[in-house]
Amino acid sequence: MRFVSSLLKNLFLTGTIASSLWAGAIPKTEEDAMVYHWWKLPGEFSESRIEKLLQKLCDETYEKGFKYLGVEEDLFHGHILFERKEHNGIPTLFPRAILYHTQEEAHKAHWEKSIDSKFDYLNVANRNWIQWLSDDPKDDGYFIENAKKYLDVTKKEPAQFEIDFAEPQEKWHYTIHASNLDGKKLGFTLAGELQFEFKEASQSAPDIYGNSLGVKGPITVQLPQTSSVTLNLSTTTMFIERAPNPK
Repeated sequence: MRFVSSLLKNLFLTGTIASSLWAGAIPKTEEDAMVYHWWKLPGEFSESRIEKLLQKLCDETYEKGFKYLGVEEDLFHGHILFERKEHNGIPTLFPRAILYHTQEEAHKAHWEKSIDSKFDYLNVANRNWIQWLSDDPKDDGYFIENAKKYLDVTKKEPAQFEIDFAEPQEKWHYTIHASNLDGKKLGFTLAGELQFEFKEASQSAPDIYGNSLGVKGPITVQLPQTSSVTLNLSTTTMFIERAPNPK
């Protein structure tokens, strides 16, 4: 029902998600922390909010876009996408959506045979997902779409994302990066992205610098018709600028 409800809501949108659904401004002090601190996510991304966002993602995409949550071979990270625009006369970042890549290392199972065959492709057309953010709790994270809808066809061959259950081809990796998205289709100019990771608590480790202070959690996500997964959170990549600041 939730997925149907989301689709019905989308019928009222004109090509992009309405700006009223978007999340609020990031304070300058928190923007600096996105680069320099161990834990880089802005304060509005609390552990409980991330848990709810991931739960909604799993409710709609489990066994359609992924099979294994919290493992590097399948689904273990998301990219928060930001717009920068003036707010009270100051260029300010606003989180707009999260881009997820699933079936992350399916190519290694399919061709290289270097990982367990259970991680082979589920569906090459369903590897990339957009989850829209909102200040309204009842809308936050409920709009989830296949990211191929927002692909900039001048930056990535669209044919690889158009046919469900297509036989994988080794020449393609089937990943839509943030830089491959079309700002006109999104409804905003991508100013930057920030990756956060969610790994099974039993497998997660301190970040790449060996510092456990950058690890948050645990949180728990219930997979449909199966067991729950306990995850730890981390942010091991710096904020990546994707567009110049407004003048």
